Amino acid sequence: MHLYTLTGAVALDDPEFGHFDADEQGGFDLPDELSDRLHRFAFRGKPAWETDVEHQRRLMAEELERRKDPATLLGVVEQLMKAAQQAAAPQVASPVVDAVPVRRASRRGVSAVPAE
Repeated sequence: MHLYTLTGAVALDDPEFGHFDADEQGGFDLPDELSDRLHRFAFRGKPAWETDVEHQRRLMAEELERRKDPATLLGVVEQLMKAAQQAAAPQVASPVVDAVPVRRASRRGVSAVPAE
């Protein structure tokens, strides 16, 4: 059974079943006997381990509570607005112009009528 610790443990050593490391999400793949024993364990009246279903329910409840909080919602909206403003801000690039001296033609030797 897959269990998640609520204590923040990243490894578990059991004399009977050996050593287990947590996966990326913090869960442990444990033999059924060990997971049944650990799932019943509580610390100060609160469960120390949760199953996949309990873990998903807890995460969804926390997310719903977070979304109900007006300050959190306002913070998220402000972040979105800043990101949108940065994405929409025109990128003004200064044109690169090579400085070339202007040569003026002398009026001497130049006639308005072409030579034949």
